[in-house]
Amino acid sequence: MMEDNKHGVYLEIEKEKELMDTTTSEKYVVAHFFHSDFRRCKIMDTHLETLAKKYYQTRFCKIDVQNAPFLVEKLQIRVLPCVMAWIDGYAQIKMVGFDELGNTDSFSTGSLEMKLIAAGVIRRKENPNMEAKQKSIFQSTATGSDSEFDD
Repeated sequence: MMEDNKHGVYLEIEKEKELMDTTTSEKYVVAHFFHSDFRRCKIMDTHLETLAKKYYQTRFCKIDVQNAPFLVEKLQIRVLPCVMAWIDGYAQIKMVGFDELGNTDSFSTGSLEMKLIAAGVIRRKENPNMEAKQKSIFQSTATGSDSEFDD
């Protein structure tokens, strides 16, 4: 069902109104403002495509700045790539260039992932076994006298 709603894919949006509608109608949105001639934008695309496949609950998209003059002005986008993220229509983070990613072209997908997790727009999948692992080693899950330490 989420794939039908364009979740799990990194989709290019053609019209800025569609992007505005997406940011206000979806819970979590990550959008990349790009220019097709910029090499660094292509680098960002590869990382966002990887994350889109991993985080189904977040909508990942991109829009060419040439198709979004109103948003570029309104959001004061001056340097590309620019990645913004929203929760319930409210902007949470604006990453300009690669400054926050070590200012290198060879940053890891994980570093981008951590920024988006910190912003709250992507959430790690809860592992039901993690709760058991996080218990103290002194806490016993045994009840009654079934414990191996009872004499």
